[in-house]
Amino acid sequence: MPEITVVITTYNLEAYIGACLEELFSGTYQDFDVVLVDDCSKDKTVSIIKAYAEKFPGRIHSAFLQKNLGSPAKTRNWALDSGFIDGKYVVFLDGDDSLEPEYLEKLHTLALQNGADVAVCAYDRVEEGSGRVLCTEMQGFPALMTLPPEDDTLAFINGALWNKLFRSDIALAHRIPDFKVGEDLCYQQAIYRDCSSIACTNEVLIHYRVRTASVISNTEERTIRCFAEELARQYHQAQDPAQKDTIGLLAFIHIGISMALRAADNPQINLHAHLKWTARYLKDHYGWLRRNRWMRLQQLRKRGVKGIALWGCRLLYRLGCFRLFLWCYRGAVRLFHVDFKF
Repeated sequence: MPEITVVITTYNLEAYIGACLEELFSGTYQDFDVVLVDDCSKDKTVSIIKAYAEKFPGRIHSAFLQKNLGSPAKTRNWALDSGFIDGKYVVFLDGDDSLEPEYLEKLHTLALQNGADVAVCAYDRVEEGSGRVLCTEMQGFPALMTLPPEDDTLAFINGALWNKLFRSDIALAHRIPDFKVGEDLCYQQAIYRDCSSIACTNEVLIHYRVRTASVISNTEERTIRCFAEELARQYHQAQDPAQKDTIGLLAFIHIGISMALRAADNPQINLHAHLKWTARYLKDHYGWLRRNRWMRLQQLRKRGVKGIALWGCRLLYRLGCFRLFLWCYRGAVRLFHVDFKF
């Protein structure tokens, strides 16, 4: 039985999956196996996977689905239900991720040394083609966070799965909601309720490719609403006050800001109508976060520029002027060719 199970999902990733598997199997930590689920790829992805399964016999459990499930959530849930995840820890990767050689070793060591249920590393966002690093994220976090949270730190942990190692028994107790954006974050919030601690490292161990064809670059309004509804459901079900405030802050960051930016990038979305819906959502479910301790200016100032920006964004929403922020943000990204995540 391996110490770590690596779950990888693929769909038409012939340009990336070989490099991803090569980096895994040439890394400094080798006590792992791979559960690889392909969602009916139409290119050479399947043949590449089969070649690597022959190269590393017994270490790749591959499944080639006969019917396209159409979403990363469904393919990852297939892996969670497969019975193949038998390691003490589990890692979820996308087939186009690029890894440092010490990726598994350092996450594993981080979890063991701290007795943590989750280990998290920093990452950078790299523009495909140019290789330019747009930003580096998940640095400056506490080395060890106890849960439930005593401050707002949990709300600023990125929502992606690929820079984290989870205890398998906790990860297997939950399933990923079936929508295409924000589903990983919602899944993690459910996991964190069962965790006692999260360990973090400032080391960049994985690189996220910013691709124009990725799901996040073509966000549909329907999936934004599904994401928002799941966060609202978790918020209203939360019993711990700090957890409730954390989910409220998450909703503002992701639905109020991140998804508004995605909506602005999709010409098929009526941005004016979407922003009106978002403002109503924030008011109806979270009362504009007036009683949320993590949204007070004194608290947000501790987050530096990002915290002040969050406070300003809430003010702009209430004034009906949030489109001004979108205009400034998108202009700065184009002018300075940079990017950052809240």
